[in-house]
Amino acid sequence: TTLAVALAVEAHARGRRTLLVDLDPRADAHAWSLAADLDAPPTLSLPGAGPGQAERLRALSFGHDLTVVDTSSDPESLAMVLEVAELALLPCRPSPLDAWACVDAAKACVRARACNPRLQFAVVQNAVEPRTTLAGTLRNDLSSMGLPVLDLSIARRIIHAEAMAHGSTASLDDPECRAAQEIRELLDAVEALRAHCGAARHLQH
Repeated sequence: TTLAVALAVEAHARGRRTLLVDLDPRADAHAWSLAADLDAPPTLSLPGAGPGQAERLRALSFGHDLTVVDTSSDPESLAMVLEVAELALLPCRPSPLDAWACVDAAKACVRARACNPRLQFAVVQNAVEPRTTLAGTLRNDLSSMGLPVLDLSIARRIIHAEAMAHGSTASLDDPECRAAQEIRELLDAVEALRAHCGAARHLQH
């Protein structure tokens, strides 16, 4: 949720027509938006994965440059989003349990490509403690499992939690801090992947 909110805010700050959709029944991203200031992108709460939800997401994306969807860990909800997504980011903390869960999510992405061949997915190293052994081996461990891993990481920084608590983000509170720079790097990677996907579709046509 923190990554989804931070990405949506950064895209909005760059002038992208951005929509943040909260599918989590806890609606944390939507709750954040209610406390946010005017710099926040529009946010909708659409919990669950009921009938027609995938088409609803597809319709909502029209007119926006970027639609960021915050999902729960529920497999049904994830499968529904993967029906219409162009890119799925799979956050993974430096823990064996998270890595195994990431493998399961990656398998869901591969299955989804049967009906959504344009879908890309990538793992984001998240909440990393840079000086720990687990953090140092995370990328290699994920790559050894055949997972596509972005060449960046999001460190565990208290500024993310502090900013979320008052309806802001690290990028809004302190644009020059390292946390904000990492989010900018992540959005750069997302836009590069989306551009690559768009170019590939153009060549196929």
